[in-house]
Amino acid sequence: MVLELDKKAPWLKNYGDVKFHLDYPETTMSGAVLETAKNNPDFSALAFMGREISYAHLAYKIDECAKAFKAIGIKEDDRVTLCMPNVPQTVYCFYALNRIGAIATMIHPLSAVGEIEFYLNETES
Repeated sequence: MVLELDKKAPWLKNYGDVKFHLDYPETTMSGAVLETAKNNPDFSALAFMGREISYAHLAYKIDECAKAFKAIGIKEDDRVTLCMPNVPQTVYCFYALNRIGAIATMIHPLSAVGEIEFYLNETES
């Protein structure tokens, strides 16, 4: 088996003690983040412009955004495109949409109008 992997994936010899296959929990992306927040609330989740944002604060903001999205009618399986810069609010929105079961897609906020139209049509959001 190892010899077969060496032929198909020669880079594995450089992995050291890192496993080739990782075990992932049976949860959503937001579920994993919120579980981390529960277990390690004071750990740093995000850093933005010199400010550290804890997992506790991230979890709070995810829940706050999820409630806001629900309040405007976004529900499970809805497709929502985020067109935002790389700021903490984008992270909050992305995980909030995942938390309520909506499908989040992201596009660059400086995309041309035609690109935005293409992505909105492509994702049916």
